[in-house]
Amino acid sequence: MSTFAPYNSCGSIPNTKLVKYLARQKDVKLTLIAYTPLPHEPQDPKLLPKEMELIRTFRVQQSPFFLKTLGRTQKAITDSGVKQKMKAARRPLQAWIVSKLKHAFIYSRTRDWARNAIRIIRKELKDEHFDIVYSSYPSYESHLAAHYVQKNHIADRWVADFRDPIAYMGFDKYGYKRSLRRQHRIERWADSITVVSEGAMDKFRFPDVPEAKLSYVPNGYDPEDFSVNTQSGTEQGQVLRLFYAGMLYEGRRDLSVLFQAIAELIEAGEIRRDRVQVEYAGSEWSVLCGFADRYGLSGICKQYGYIPRTRVMEIMAGVDITLVCSTNTAADRGVVTGKLFELLLAEKPILTIVNGDLPDSELGQIVRDCCAGVVFEQATAQRDYPLLKQWLLDAYQSKQRSGAVPSTLCREKREQYSYAHIAERLMAIFAAPDSGT
Repeated sequence: MSTFAPYNSCGSIPNTKLVKYLARQKDVKLTLIAYTPLPHEPQDPKLLPKEMELIRTFRVQQSPFFLKTLGRTQKAITDSGVKQKMKAARRPLQAWIVSKLKHAFIYSRTRDWARNAIRIIRKELKDEHFDIVYSSYPSYESHLAAHYVQKNHIADRWVADFRDPIAYMGFDKYGYKRSLRRQHRIERWADSITVVSEGAMDKFRFPDVPEAKLSYVPNGYDPEDFSVNTQSGTEQGQVLRLFYAGMLYEGRRDLSVLFQAIAELIEAGEIRRDRVQVEYAGSEWSVLCGFADRYGLSGICKQYGYIPRTRVMEIMAGVDITLVCSTNTAADRGVVTGKLFELLLAEKPILTIVNGDLPDSELGQIVRDCCAGVVFEQATAQRDYPLLKQWLLDAYQSKQRSGAVPSTLCREKREQYSYAHIAERLMAIFAAPDSGT
């Protein structure tokens, strides 16, 4: 696992939770090879489950050479704001150079970690034999290490997991083709492939990869993370609190329609400006304020900054409405952010915004199936926008009447996304016969 707790990132959560529940399965012994976060990287020790005591673990760091050379430039090269600011300043050449440096850095870091992981495998595990080697993307290096295990017959079968595709249309055409080749190689090498959403399956279909190799294994929620009451707290009286946590991807996850609806309701006298608040936890506060400024509403926004996941969940327990945003396009369909499942666990009404030109998103369908809230899709804005405004108004009026916004969540529908069930699904894939080569 090239991303794992205590590293505090959205990518580490699914890996950590799956390992936790796999460790509870009968007759399962786990050996974990996991990334060691660097001191300056965000960490939350509370993410580590008590099941780690049952798991033999080898932690892998970047090499001292990497840390002394490229590692020192990590923040400067990977800072996503640099590229955006250069574009804004009409400096496309510099933006292009920074983009290429970023890709070169990621490639070097990937290869460096994989070499170190293989070194540990060669030293500690070469005389052992395993039934399954399981590797998970969002980082390519874990698959490189798993391929070494397969090639050297240290494990019988390799299951390669993709929480994200390697190839995104957002890359330049050369970067996309290069990433697609890497993804294709892994799919040909591995015995089974697991994909995070049904809508994303098309990104993993190649003529020489048997369809039987592909399985759908969604992200999910851990029912042991926290338990909250479905009624919101009343510590802020009649203020309707909406909360978003996570990345906005330099504005590509666009919440503008939320502020548009609030502004129109304020102008119509339906709600009071001082009784609605949009709260944000993450590192893109200026992006959120940009959305709000279009409608003169930056004053209703509140920021928490980049905070540990446990603190995020504490805030969720006290707000009225949680927000989730994603995209759905012909090029990138089936994007289902793992954040959604934590919101389902919080049992607060969910306001869902899906950007993009493709209707009927998988993310929106999950929210509707679970009766968890309202869905606005940009592709069907004419239909969805009036429904969004009315839903917001109903929530506001409920808050004014009773100090709470009731949840309509169907817990039975939600249950299929519990990590306990997902671990059982993964165990069935582990036990399945080879799916072809």
